[in-house]
Order: sequence, then C-alpha cells, then structure tokens
Amino acid sequence: MPAWASTLLVFLAAAGPPARLAPKPRTIQPKLVISVSNMTATPGTISFQAADPDSPADPGNTAAKVTWSATGIIPASWSLSVQAPSASFPGCSTVPVSAVTVTCSSATVSGGGSGSCGGPVVLSTSAQNLATGTEAFLSATYTVNLTFTLTDSWKYVAQLSPPCSLTVTYTANLN
Repeated sequence: MPAWASTLLVFLAAAGPPARLAPKPRTIQPKLVISVSNMTATPGTISFQAADPDSPADPGNTAAKVTWSATGIIPASWSLSVQAPSASFPGCSTVPVSAVTVTCSSATVSGGGSGSCGGPVVLSTSAQNLATGTEAFLSATYTVNLTFTLTDSWKYVAQLSPPCSLTVTYTANLN
C-alpha cells in the first residue's frame, strides 16, 4: 500500500464517526384560520343630486353601512377600505369622485373585538382606509357606518335626473 494511503486511513480513523448536528430550534407560527362571510353594503350604490349650489337644497349625504362576519382561531387585526372604480361618476362626468368625502362614524365588533374609525378620506380610485381594529377570538360580526358627502360647488354641480350614482368597492382585510 502506498504511504499516502496509510496516512489517509489514519486520518479517517482519528476523525471518528461524523458528528451529529443538533436540530435547530424552530418556532412554529400558528396559522390564522379566518373565514369571511355575509359581507354586505347598504346601499350598494351612492347617489347625489343638486342643480344649484347656492340654493338651500343640499345634495345630501349618503349614509352607508358595511357589515360582514368572520370566524377565526387567533385574534388579529382587521381594516376596511373603500375604492371608486373610476375617476368620475358614470353618466355624470362633470363630478369627479374626488369631490366626495367618506367619513366613518362608528366601527363595532361583536364578540370581544374592537373597532375604531380613521379620519375622513377623499374618495379615490386607490383604496382608502376607513376603519381598523382587532378581531374577536372565534367569531364576530363587524359593522362600519359611513357617510358620503359631495362637495357641492359650482365646480361640481351634480344633476337632478338621473342622480349621479356610483358603486364603490369595500375591502375587509383580515391579518
């Protein structure tokens, strides 16, 4: 046997069996098991009418209520946002959606969660956050009350018939 082979055998014999590595500790994150159901918005469409911003007739505010149910295992946070599908009202092109302010008046969660309103937001084609809170432990009903207000001015005169109407999208985010 060549000399280098015996040296290799001595080296391997001296090293002994391979060392066993201790397993790395792992942190197991519990998975959120959340199911959302029965999301409704009343009314489904917001509408405004006005012909003369100087008249005592107000184009009005549109009140809306968004509700949904969620069932989950671990309390987490939630938020509700609103978004317009386009930059102006369909059929009312002189009124941009940015002439509408959305204000949350209350956000409640049954079953031990919490909710709070954010400040008023200008309606936009990008999602605007309206309310946030913490989820209840197992199941809850979430209710957010909103008011849509048209900035009535000569710049944005809504029409009387048909009224300026828009269907907005609400998104409930559960984290």
